[in-house]
Amino acid sequence: MAVLGAFLAALGITDAFRDTSQAPISQARRYSALAAGLATLAALMAASGLPAPTVLGVGIPLALLLTAWALDDVIGRAIGEKGRRTAAFSAIGAGVVIALLFGGDVATAWPTWVPGPLSEIPPARVILVGGIALVQVTTANVLVRLILDAVNVPTKEGSDRLRSGRVLGPMERLFILGLGLAGNLTAAAVVVGAKGLLRFPELAASESSSRSLPPILIQKTTGNDPGNGGQTAPATPVHQGPNPVTEYFLIGSFASWLLALGSLGLAMLVLG
Repeated sequence: MAVLGAFLAALGITDAFRDTSQAPISQARRYSALAAGLATLAALMAASGLPAPTVLGVGIPLALLLTAWALDDVIGRAIGEKGRRTAAFSAIGAGVVIALLFGGDVATAWPTWVPGPLSEIPPARVILVGGIALVQVTTANVLVRLILDAVNVPTKEGSDRLRSGRVLGPMERLFILGLGLAGNLTAAAVVVGAKGLLRFPELAASESSSRSLPPILIQKTTGNDPGNGGQTAPATPVHQGPNPVTEYFLIGSFASWLLALGSLGLAMLVLG
């Protein structure tokens, strides 16, 4: 439990420090973010109370996977954009699996100076929930963008038109996670529906703007037809494809909800 929370918290801290909303990221910022993530991982692993051999045996692979995640731009330049996405998803998936399989828990207690109700909650539980919550705020935004890139949805126009998405996304994921842990998934569904209602005017305006554009004209040659003398046939109008803003909203929202629900399922699995 604590090892999984430490890995997720390290991911969240890394992405918070490197500020993935800004591109490109400088080398100094990228490596500073990685150092912050590795320090978080080491500190929380040490606080888990596990024996030193276990901390090293599990912590080193997790540190390598965290490095692969933080240096995804460098990996992308070496193996291509598709390989970069594969490596990024694989790093997170492998880290979660390793933490679940080999990150056993040891009963630990808070220091005596920790007062109030917090001292009654096992530290491992706090580390896990904190790590999952931190991922919703930072790392999940990166994962959503990777999913959009993987299905070739243009993100620039959507992010320009729906500028509050990077704020609403973390908020709705935290709502879903919190309400789910509290056993009130019905209220989480209301949050999902409310987002659609709030975004409807913007999406409707975007659809109206898209339909007002002239259709694309495609010329068809008839050079293989001897009777036509190789003349060019009249242009055929072809209407525009799906509105990129609508695609951005739908796929981005569903990806965001799935990440929140997946995190909720992971938390319930570990917490029991």
